[in-house]
Amino acid sequence: MKTTTLLLLLLFLVNSSSAETFIPYTPDSLKKGDWVEIESVHYYPYVAPGIEEKVPWRAENIRRVIFKATVTDLNERTLTLDYTFKSLYDCRNDTGKPGFYYFDSRYQQDFTFDHGMVGKRFLRVTYDRESRKAHTLDKQETTFSYSKNYVPFGVRQAGLSAYPGTTIQDSLPLDKQLAPAVQDILTGWQEDGMPRLAQNTRVIDASFSLPPNTEFTCSYVNFDLSDDSTVHKKIFIPYPTEHKVGERVTILLTPGDSITQDKELFATTHKRRYQGRGSEQSNFQYSYRRFADLYESDLYMYPSDLESPDKMKKAFQLRESLFQNVLAKDFKNMDPYWQMVFERSEQYLKGALALHLYMYASDKEVWHKSGLVDWQAPYFVSVNPLIDFAYSMHRPEVANYFYFLNVYTMYKKQELKADNLNLKTQKAKEKADDYYLNKHILSGFPKYQVNGMNLQFLMHDKTLAETQEDYNDFIRSCPDTSLTNQLRRAYDKLLPFEAGKNIRESGLKIADSLHLVKGSDRKYILLFLSTREQGLPAPSLQNALDFKKRLESEGLASIVQLELYSKFQSNNAKRVKPFKAISDLQIEELRRKELGTVTILMREDGTILHRQFTNWQFDPSPALEIIQNDLKREDESFNDFLKGFKEGVLGTLLIAAIIGIAYYSRVKGKQKKERNRRRIRELELRAIRSQMNPHFIFNALSSIQNLINRSANQEANKYLIDFSRLLRKVLATSEKKLIPLSDEIEQLQLYLKLEQLRFPFSYSLTVDNNIEPDAIEIPGMLIQPFVENAVKHGIAPRGTGEIIIRLSLQDQLLVIDIIDDGPGMVTETESGFGIRAISNEFEILKDLYNTEIGITIENRQKKESVSGCHVRLSIPL
Repeated sequence: MKTTTLLLLLLFLVNSSSAETFIPYTPDSLKKGDWVEIESVHYYPYVAPGIEEKVPWRAENIRRVIFKATVTDLNERTLTLDYTFKSLYDCRNDTGKPGFYYFDSRYQQDFTFDHGMVGKRFLRVTYDRESRKAHTLDKQETTFSYSKNYVPFGVRQAGLSAYPGTTIQDSLPLDKQLAPAVQDILTGWQEDGMPRLAQNTRVIDASFSLPPNTEFTCSYVNFDLSDDSTVHKKIFIPYPTEHKVGERVTILLTPGDSITQDKELFATTHKRRYQGRGSEQSNFQYSYRRFADLYESDLYMYPSDLESPDKMKKAFQLRESLFQNVLAKDFKNMDPYWQMVFERSEQYLKGALALHLYMYASDKEVWHKSGLVDWQAPYFVSVNPLIDFAYSMHRPEVANYFYFLNVYTMYKKQELKADNLNLKTQKAKEKADDYYLNKHILSGFPKYQVNGMNLQFLMHDKTLAETQEDYNDFIRSCPDTSLTNQLRRAYDKLLPFEAGKNIRESGLKIADSLHLVKGSDRKYILLFLSTREQGLPAPSLQNALDFKKRLESEGLASIVQLELYSKFQSNNAKRVKPFKAISDLQIEELRRKELGTVTILMREDGTILHRQFTNWQFDPSPALEIIQNDLKREDESFNDFLKGFKEGVLGTLLIAAIIGIAYYSRVKGKQKKERNRRRIRELELRAIRSQMNPHFIFNALSSIQNLINRSANQEANKYLIDFSRLLRKVLATSEKKLIPLSDEIEQLQLYLKLEQLRFPFSYSLTVDNNIEPDAIEIPGMLIQPFVENAVKHGIAPRGTGEIIIRLSLQDQLLVIDIIDDGPGMVTETESGFGIRAISNEFEILKDLYNTEIGITIENRQKKESVSGCHVRLSIPL
């Protein structure tokens, strides 16, 4: 009985630990720094011909504004939220024109608008914590102005970035747009943890967990199908989304869905089928490849039976018929948004195939007459890539939007480079041309998507050093963090395989079985790994055999070891020389690392000389040239040594040894002198800080003394605790040369909180999202004297005011702006002790570390129509 009870208890604990529990967040749970993102939506009526209003989650005829509300201050009685403007998407059709007026603030380079409003606080609201009602509003400039470009329907032959000059000016009063949310954000907060706002306004994201609105259960989500990895989750999603579960499953979800996988069907047939609300779109995507023989024949291999325009037309008609029949018969209850996703995907597939096969066709005239490449064809005029990224999917077999973008840019670039559009006779484009031509052909999201994918391919095919300039340009210019993060992951994934790295550091398990010889660099290993589902193709086998013969003819067979691994079909022998069968573990590892085909040429000690992650097909020339150059370099070095030895290098070495001893003694003396000088400078630096710290502590104690004098003993006790935290921080960092930026920020916040006891001023401290405060180190007590100066000269004379502190990254510089709205600096003597001390510290730091910290101090009246002082520090990272 006891055993049974114990087992039940253990099972309960296991299930409890794996179950997801949600604890609702309430207004009382809010803390400083918490934030929510609010979306305000306006739906325009459909007035243009050719489109009908049927999609609630649409990208056309909609204005979507996103705001961010951040908790900047709170106490027992009140809570303050700062509202900032994050982004605006505006797409409206025109009554008399077949197209849209379009604007998207996320892609700044392509539009004209008020850039200064993005990320800027335009409204500060203070709420009563008991009633949750707003009672104080501090409003700044709230009108956002922008220009909408006219974008006609369809794909244009001139290029997706070549819009007509038609634009219309528009503006948006942000405060009126946000007014309902401002009033409801706390009073409408529900027990489930979701703030319920006015109609067409809702919370879409937060710094805390929002209540789940979607549920799903999936089984066998990893590559190891023998492991029943069943996943059950409840999640919050603001929009329809493509959600990846585990390593091999992607499901399509709409807010409010609740789906369950038919586990028994998968166990018997390996087919996925879902049941429940919202299951249609996920079922549809997993049967997408089975619509017609057109897709079964693997379109991306350009089968010969489709090279005839007439055959392609018939294939298109058959596919369209089957597509519509399947929709009407089995998927008539699919959400209209997902139906539009698949309908657009079909059009993009047809457009991409028509362009792709036309480029490779030898008889261009026949294709022109067929109408398949006519820009007025239905699959060209019914899509708009600038807008349709809202209806795109990334899963390979349904990612036709991205397939079309790549084909279209390929078509346009070849058209720009040659009158005779024939890819079979075209010279290869320079990678820089390929990257920068995309910028002229595309705009908005398509431009960044294509260039991001293009760079990923180039980084796999070339070395990172060859693509570094384009990579840096993309990371710097692309405003979409999802695309830059994707490219960064690809870069980090390939970095361990760069020339000069060692295969042992790559993490590949196969490195353990390569019999690497430490210190040996005059023999070579060519490693090739392929996980192709179709197995080893005959051309690859023949190329490998030819490569082996070439090594023998060049006399290199004895120093080049081939390690070739491929997947074989069941009808192949287990081993096809010179290939070996790749193991399931290696296949799984490469899939996890998102590597399909791997080619690495290395020395026998594991030092990588060349790598390529696309199909090299064993062209002998690159590998042989690299090996011969590497051998030549080694031979020259060895021959120079022999020649030098024969010419009496021993005597030279003796003379060099005498000179070396004298030089060593001199250098040692200089080093000792330099160490003493640096030690003196470090002591001077410590002396400055030891003077600053009492000055800092005295000001903080003065603030608490002011409370005691007013008999506010409870508050004084509370702030004495904060003072003790501040004192510990100051003492802990005073002896350190560098401290984490996060520590400096915490000290600033504690200091300002104490100063607010004396003066009822407000402050904001913002840190850009691309800054990692824990990873950046700066000299301690660097920012505080300037903030103290702002309090002393900007706040104290009036007894109130505002201080703004902003930290940002600009061209490898940490830029710190300290802004106040006081009277400004009249004379340089007003800079105070702290700033004079920190100026001396800058000089010492420059001398010690050869690092110059930039500083500018100017009155705001010079450039702005307001009073105050603006200090900017620039710290090289």
